[in-house]
Amino acid sequence: MLQFLAYNKQSTDTIQIQVHSNTMIARLMLKRIGYLILLIYSTIFLAVAIPYSGTYAIGGFLCSVFMLRILNDFIKWRKFENATVTASPSGISIQTKTENYHCNAKDITYLEINFFSNLVIRERYRSIGFPLMLVSNDDRDKLICYFYDMSPKRTVMFKKIWEMFDAILVAFILAMHIRQYIIQAYYIPTGSMEDTLLVGDHLLAEKITYGPTIPQMIGMKKPIHLSFLSIRPVQRGDIIIFRPPNEEEKDFIKRCIAVEGDEVHIDDGAVWVNGEKLDEPYIKGVTSYRGFSEKRIEGVVPKGMIVAMGDNRENSYDSRGFGYVPLDRIKGKAFILYWNTDNIKNLDFSRLGLIK
Repeated sequence: MLQFLAYNKQSTDTIQIQVHSNTMIARLMLKRIGYLILLIYSTIFLAVAIPYSGTYAIGGFLCSVFMLRILNDFIKWRKFENATVTASPSGISIQTKTENYHCNAKDITYLEINFFSNLVIRERYRSIGFPLMLVSNDDRDKLICYFYDMSPKRTVMFKKIWEMFDAILVAFILAMHIRQYIIQAYYIPTGSMEDTLLVGDHLLAEKITYGPTIPQMIGMKKPIHLSFLSIRPVQRGDIIIFRPPNEEEKDFIKRCIAVEGDEVHIDDGAVWVNGEKLDEPYIKGVTSYRGFSEKRIEGVVPKGMIVAMGDNRENSYDSRGFGYVPLDRIKGKAFILYWNTDNIKNLDFSRLGLIK
């Protein structure tokens, strides 16, 4: 229980509160159903965005509780439709069109506001629950203030816990959406992009340039790339973050070498695109198929695909190994370096800057 109240038998005032109109309550119910839909979506989204098996269980529990609250409010609404609540020194009356629920002050042992936001009036042999969502916030406060709190410290503690939980939950869901659709931090664990990116580099990847990608959720066959929201398509030379085909756990960072429609060949230690040798001053080593069993990227790049390679060509697992990268598996564009793990220990900020 969230709050315990006692009847103030010394009070001489009488208050009368009118339940919201049916139109207003219908709006509130639709608003709550909208919140429920948003919560269900957030559960499914977080289950994809966070590699934690308990996400569905936690989200399902929260959705179930919220659904029960909506069901409780609907049932109580039908019961107390157009009711009038009166609190006086003699007791509490709830007058509906067909019935009058009266509780004598001398028979009321205590009142409580439960988890479903019902004001439960407890008598010796019965109890009546009235949903506070049926009245305005001002009337709700007026009704609660008519009684006195039996445990004010407990009430304050519960309110702080709820406010903290609500703020953390909203901030967390918002942060996960920012991470998925706007900007995300990454750490470089290997030397496949040396010397452009070094082991220990920390960087930010922005997800606005190419347009957001909705991750694969329940009922979806694959991620959906919202290309109409992009600023521009992927271009040769861009350093991109993506997940290769048949890889569902690790993100890769490589450089885009060719886009759809380009004709690609690897020969004489270099990459040739559309018959011209690429000028790649940033690479380390020579480009070849050495160490790869097949020549997966020879010829014209198919529609909706790109070719990605690491700058450290002799120490990079890239399109030469896993083939073409679908556009809908690209997660963002490397944007800025904000530190290197080894350098920061020595107060060396030379790695800070835009990624090119």
